[in-house]
Amino acid sequence: MPGTPERERWELIWSDEFDGETINTENWTYDTGAGGWGNNELQNYTEREENARIEDGILVIEAREEKYKASDYTSARLKTQELQTWTYGRVEARLQLPTGQGVWSAFWMLGEDISSSGWPQCGEIDIMENIGDPNTVYGTVHGPGYSGGDGVGSSYYASGTSFADEFHTYAIEWLPGEVSWFVDDLLYNTISDSDVSGVWVYDHDFFIILNLAVGGLWPGYPDETTVFPQQLLVDYIRVYRDTELTIEDLQGGSVHIAEMTMELEDVGEAWQGTAYLTVVDQSGNPVEGAVVSAGWVGAKTGSINEAKTDERGIAGPFIAQKISSKKELSFCVSNISKTLYDYDKGLNVQNCVFRSPEE
Repeated sequence: MPGTPERERWELIWSDEFDGETINTENWTYDTGAGGWGNNELQNYTEREENARIEDGILVIEAREEKYKASDYTSARLKTQELQTWTYGRVEARLQLPTGQGVWSAFWMLGEDISSSGWPQCGEIDIMENIGDPNTVYGTVHGPGYSGGDGVGSSYYASGTSFADEFHTYAIEWLPGEVSWFVDDLLYNTISDSDVSGVWVYDHDFFIILNLAVGGLWPGYPDETTVFPQQLLVDYIRVYRDTELTIEDLQGGSVHIAEMTMELEDVGEAWQGTAYLTVVDQSGNPVEGAVVSAGWVGAKTGSINEAKTDERGIAGPFIAQKISSKKELSFCVSNISKTLYDYDKGLNVQNCVFRSPEE
């Protein structure tokens, strides 16, 4: 069937079927506490069985309306951080979702380097998010330059189907430079490194998170129609490796600058600089989707300092909108980022370009 995964290419490498009596501490740990979690959420996450437990082979994450410390709601947030991590693969869960105004359930991943790199530089892959509407789920990536409300993703709407009434399967297939989203094995979106405005930060280890939040800036807050307790039910989590992914697929090579140009234009009050550059690989082939970071000397505010290469390998325009009293304007590249490629400055035809109105 079109849009369905090729099951024969995926080999199971890890799973939690939740068939024990208690949550497996070799797989899961907890985030705990309140404070809004960066989204003005209302719940206090706990490790209590009231909020996370196994019942008849199902992981139950339960949001409750109750006084707990300084909060009016409790819930749970489980993660595999520092226990189980993966780079690439098919990651799926069979879930039955909660529902109601202000109820926010999520099955997602964060980069294992979050402690050192911070968010969103570590990367975030939202495999499934639901904000109380029983017919709609969301899949999104967040990275530097495209996070929060600017995350890149899509939604899946199921007419006549309530995700809160029965179990459904939610998955991603995660490859170098590309993530695809599925609901019940139906592909509904694919995002590649050329679709995001900033750096693609999904080529390293990630860990899984399952949580059920109450309230927040995105879903809004519970009202008189919201019924508690609410439960996120998890039948299983499974991770597969791609048997078709080869060593060659993981060895992208290097990129460097093959050409740099800059033009100056008299715009009346000042001179304006416009720069372009061409990025190629070690064989001299144009590289599409490389993120070029650069800086200006002799320019004031308003300069464009980041751009992505097109299919010809060209990045730009980089524009210095205001020129200071210095006569010379300089444009220099600080970094080039591309999935699985290293930036080899030693091969650059040049690192900077200089122009003066007197030339």
